Amino acid sequence: MKKTILTMLLTLVAMIGQAIDEYHFHGGTAVIKGRLVNKPIGDGTTLSVHTVNLFTDQEQIQSIPVAADGTFNGTISLPHSQAVMLKDVGHVFLAVGDTVELTKDATQGEEDGVTFSGHTTSALINQLWPALKKRYFGDEQLSNQSVSLEEIPAWKQRMVKLMDAIIADIKADRLPLPAGVNAYAKEVLGACLLAEPFEATLRTFRSHMMQLLGKRADYYDFVAEREQWLLNNPAMMLVIDKPDYLIGDVGNYLLIDIAFLKGRLYMGSHDNELAAMVDYKSEFFLPRHYDAALHRSMLALRADTLLTKADYYRKAAEAAHQTFHLGNNFMQQVVLTRQIFTRVDDEDNTTPDQKAAVFAAVIPLITNPIVSHQAVEAYRQYVISSEGKPQQIASKTPEADALFERLIAPYKGNALYLDFWAMYCGPCKTDMLNQREKVERLKDKPVRFLYICDERDSSREKAEKWMQDNNIKGEHIFVTHEEWKLLNDKFQFYAVPFVTAMDKEGNIITRKVLDKLLGE
Repeated sequence: MKKTILTMLLTLVAMIGQAIDEYHFHGGTAVIKGRLVNKPIGDGTTLSVHTVNLFTDQEQIQSIPVAADGTFNGTISLPHSQAVMLKDVGHVFLAVGDTVELTKDATQGEEDGVTFSGHTTSALINQLWPALKKRYFGDEQLSNQSVSLEEIPAWKQRMVKLMDAIIADIKADRLPLPAGVNAYAKEVLGACLLAEPFEATLRTFRSHMMQLLGKRADYYDFVAEREQWLLNNPAMMLVIDKPDYLIGDVGNYLLIDIAFLKGRLYMGSHDNELAAMVDYKSEFFLPRHYDAALHRSMLALRADTLLTKADYYRKAAEAAHQTFHLGNNFMQQVVLTRQIFTRVDDEDNTTPDQKAAVFAAVIPLITNPIVSHQAVEAYRQYVISSEGKPQQIASKTPEADALFERLIAPYKGNALYLDFWAMYCGPCKTDMLNQREKVERLKDKPVRFLYICDERDSSREKAEKWMQDNNIKGEHIFVTHEEWKLLNDKFQFYAVPFVTAMDKEGNIITRKVLDKLLGE
């Protein structure tokens, strides 16, 4: 208890003097307004906004109406201040309570042709970031660089030098910014700069993971000295360029003990027959329903290595501390929090009781007030949303409802597999190929397979040829890009593949539930 209190006090002391504190990470709303210029007549009636709770990895799609003259003005709900993704526009930093005004040339690609106006802090950050990024990195995209195994030492040294130069400029308050820029904007922009070379080192590790895994303590030997800036810095959650990639890569390629082992830890069987316990030898967690006899049998097989969830996360966190000589830093606590809220989908049979067990195991390790606030609030929302009612198709707009009803009208009376895909998506096509036998097997059942794609990203001619050449049965539906955005909003997905299912009554269910209903 004394150790926990001391840790919390040290965390609070470390935050003193920072402009960004706990209250900047509370949820709220913000306004995005502006105009799409050179917008083709009749092209686009909504602007899709993609937000992510970076503490829980939960995504949300929201829509802003676009008038015929290209103007738009919408209020966006935010789980916390962050860089949001505007479909066909790019990443835009948006602080809770702020307003961002922008003009986008619709003839230019994503991230290009955007200008920001206004005098809010969010507007200022968006205005200053492109020039600041160019000043430190030129036109080089650091995280996209291909680095050979032999080049890694020199590459890493170069990235560390970049980080040190940025840290020195932040500490000396000499970032090349106009006079009068407030402390909040400086912290966000400084974090944006640090994230670029740090993310590049994480991506390089990923590219050579098998060769570097046993040497990761040496590879990441620069982190401990810079922990305050890279891992114990809340502003790193506010970076503009792909913040979700940064957080995910810290968990997956730096704090591997926490992030990678969770998939091998759940014991689902309740059988205490010796023959049935062979698979338990590579697993740790006790089954959901505790059984004393089973526990004794398991201890005999695993000696003293059978861990509870709380033991596992504590030991995993300690392993990360020992490997890299780190403290219980902010970013590690975010990675731990994301373990609670792993997305529940067709491949995740997590029950509310199991999620509660993970929450109880992780929460004692969350000492930072920013992270603990987000963890508790997200768990509260999870409990509210999982009270046992069948999930309905929640629509954001009447236009989305009308569109979807029109698309599924020919298949009324059937259960539906809904597969949103694209020609550029390898996993999409692999899933479709793997589904062929199931589609054939269920052709006489009251079920239809609907393959839906955006005709702007997947030309009808090429898509139909690929499906014909590969004998992809089912119902093939092409929608306009504008209709695709409405479906994004309705079903709350941003990337493909995205697959869901509906029963005959129109309730959203998992594919596994539908398989059971159909006797699969």
